[in-house]
Amino acid sequence: MRLPVVLAAVVLVVTFSAGAASASTGLGDGEVRLARTAQDYTYRTYQRHWSVVAVQPAAAADWDLTLRDNAGTTVATSLYGAGRTDFVAVDSNAGRRPLGAYTAAVTAYTPGLYWVQQHTGTDTITLPPVTHHGVTGAGDPDLAFAGLADHDVVSIVDIELSAGESFWATTTTAASSLFLLESDPSAPATFAQGRATAAARQHTQVLDGCTLYTAQVSGRHALVMIGDRSPETHDPTQGQGYALHRVDPSTPASCPQRNFPAPTP
Repeated sequence: MRLPVVLAAVVLVVTFSAGAASASTGLGDGEVRLARTAQDYTYRTYQRHWSVVAVQPAAAADWDLTLRDNAGTTVATSLYGAGRTDFVAVDSNAGRRPLGAYTAAVTAYTPGLYWVQQHTGTDTITLPPVTHHGVTGAGDPDLAFAGLADHDVVSIVDIELSAGESFWATTTTAASSLFLLESDPSAPATFAQGRATAAARQHTQVLDGCTLYTAQVSGRHALVMIGDRSPETHDPTQGQGYALHRVDPSTPASCPQRNFPAPTP
């Protein structure tokens, strides 16, 4: 489902690399690079938020992603197939991974074009309290949104959740493109997650025409959104998104935004 969401304007930089791979290529925050050769991309985390780096192959290509820290130690990998987005997200909130330099190594399983992008989060979603059951539209005060602009490969935002807290996301297929990454202070391995790990660890349920997400531990987690498609630039900016709604304890099995963007009584 394509949903109307408000997406902040960004400056998009696209460059093309061909020929022999360079030793390393700097990757700015939000920058999208287009390439066809194996590359090491370097960047720094500089905010006490989650960050993410992702590679999107062209439809017939298959590129894999390995993230290493400043010491050269592998932090996490992502090895999805042709045309699928690989990503690795890192939690740099206080008490998690330290701020610093990372290298994202992009290697070919099946060569072809690919796009790579990294984002350092700056925002945190706090789900609004439930004001009423059902929704009347996008302007309802108890809705939040997670979105991905069409010109981006990946998006990320922190989200504050308590253990056992649940929220609804529009559509029954949300969990395949909107990932809840939980950071468990007792399990440092959760401070960096590739796509397969994120998909396996999240707790979701399809119910009443929506997807229900439930946190297992308390903390500042992340919502990562991907599209499994090549980025495209539109004027004005277009994108996809999910409307999020805290579960109403009085109707825990009923998704209030199941008809979104149409009203749900």
